[in-house]
Amino acid sequence: MHKFNLGQVPPVTFGAGQMSKAPSIVGRMGGGPVLVIADAMLAELGVTQRLADSFDAKGIAVEVAAEVAGEPKEALVDKLCDRARSAGAKIVIGLGGGAAMDAAKLVAAIATQEEPAETFALAAKPLPRVGLPSIAIPTTAGTGSEVTRTSVISKADGSKTWFWGEELMFDQAILDPELTLSLPPHLTAWTGIDAVAHALEGATARNTSPGGLLFGLEALRILSDALPQAVDNGADIELRGKVLWGSMVAGLALHNCNTHMGHNISHAMGSLARVHHGLATGLALEVSVPWLVTQSAGAENYAKAAQALGGAAAADALPDAYQSLMRACQIPAALPKECDGVTAAALAVEMKNPANIGMAQNAACDMTDADLDAMAVRMMELPISA
Repeated sequence: MHKFNLGQVPPVTFGAGQMSKAPSIVGRMGGGPVLVIADAMLAELGVTQRLADSFDAKGIAVEVAAEVAGEPKEALVDKLCDRARSAGAKIVIGLGGGAAMDAAKLVAAIATQEEPAETFALAAKPLPRVGLPSIAIPTTAGTGSEVTRTSVISKADGSKTWFWGEELMFDQAILDPELTLSLPPHLTAWTGIDAVAHALEGATARNTSPGGLLFGLEALRILSDALPQAVDNGADIELRGKVLWGSMVAGLALHNCNTHMGHNISHAMGSLARVHHGLATGLALEVSVPWLVTQSAGAENYAKAAQALGGAAAADALPDAYQSLMRACQIPAALPKECDGVTAAALAVEMKNPANIGMAQNAACDMTDADLDAMAVRMMELPISA
């Protein structure tokens, strides 16, 4: 009998315009002051002001820190923790993409302490048992961070480090597809393919479970249908809603079963070049899946994933089904120019880094150092886009 633990899911408020529910949700959670940690771009778009105004209208004190641009660094997390303490924050809201939400959940978990973020990296020290309540409001559809117990933060040198634990779970999530309407086609595709990767890897991982299959396969069915359409027609709120929901469901597959080769390679690449995580992950899966399905381990689940993507129910159908989705999402099989100069040898070293190797070890088959080296070569054999 398969033994597994089905992780908790925070209450989710879903629908167009539902960000307006934030003040009432905060009220039910005990009230402010509220610290909003957001992507810098959202201040320029007026989204943070709209959220702040909704709190002002209800007499709830709010402070906005729209300071996340790209991967948040540990120093920024420490600064935001100081901001939370100085503001007397009782609730933290993460508003934005995965970077803003990862920063917010970590701040909420550790701001009650005086220790720097690096103290808790890679579970070197357990996270505090009692943190600040937190709410996720994603503005992209891809990371699933609103329902996961992990946070990815960069060190000063740009390398990625991990934090994990139930203490990082958001207490509430608001999924408002209106907030994703401004995403241009390429970002819709890149963030969406990250969600596909969460679903595919969660459903085919070594430690997958009935929960991983339930969430992962359903997310693949949703996203393989809705994501290409949303890339083509980003103004369709129904399509945006489907992709946002599919992203959350994929996040539950990640939450319960974790990732494997696609994320091992993409996180390694992200430590070497300033490349969009979703794009790197999508390409990493494209180069790794054809090899993975030649291994005997995991064939049954690869077949299920292929079928969920619209292909035949056979393991060897998965590469074509996945590649077809990549092309339908207008993602070419080419690395961005930021990856020019990265060598396969350097990539392989980062893939074996303690911060990344656990993902490779979660592949259904055993991975040797030689296998990882070969995978790095395949990745760097992709052409560099113009």
